[in-house]
Amino acid sequence: MGTPSTAHGSTIGSIQIAGAVTLLAVGLMAWDHLWGNERGSDDSFPVDPSTFFVTLALIVVAALLVFGFTVPRAARSPETAHRAALIHSGVAFVLAVPASWLGFPAVVAGGGIALGIQAWAGTHRRLAVVAIVVGLLVICFAIVATAFPPPDTD
Repeated sequence: MGTPSTAHGSTIGSIQIAGAVTLLAVGLMAWDHLWGNERGSDDSFPVDPSTFFVTLALIVVAALLVFGFTVPRAARSPETAHRAALIHSGVAFVLAVPASWLGFPAVVAGGGIALGIQAWAGTHRRLAVVAIVVGLLVICFAIVATAFPPPDTD
């Protein structure tokens, strides 16, 4: 199970990861939908505020669901935390390409990273590493896909 200080440390780490991935996702969506990463001469600030607010709502709901429900629930059972970590990272990986413009896959990946870090001390260390690496790949993809989109050929 772990000592109380270990459980408390895991909670603090999850809170920091939650804040970081949520801020990252909101920042990427602001860059994409408010400032515009493909600005043309006829674009003005804000480029697409309605899409930004939809993505903001999706990010907040995902953060509340992942870090308010699934991560704490999985953290209560350290012997199966690696499974939950792999599920979070796997779902984020599957959603990365079709939903990267919505921002929330980065938040789901952050849940996989947080649970992977918590599962690191357990017996399934390799699976925890896989969850962390896949989560980091999803976050890197989100940054690259949003900040450096392919050029329009229209």
